[in-house]
Amino acid sequence: MEFVFECGWCGEDNYLVGKQVGFWVDKWELPSEWDCWNCEGLNYTPDPPWTEA
Repeated sequence: MEFVFECGWCGEDNYLVGKQVGFWVDKWELPSEWDCWNCEGLNYTPDPPWTEA
């Protein structure tokens, strides 16, 4: 499942693909930090709930 996050540096939307954890259909694992595709700024994944893309 894809989730959308806003870059804290430039405000651009970034889409991260979550990996399903175990057999739960509502539990997803995302990287704790990621680089913005636009400005390459380092961002941190906030605590859930996340916005689905």
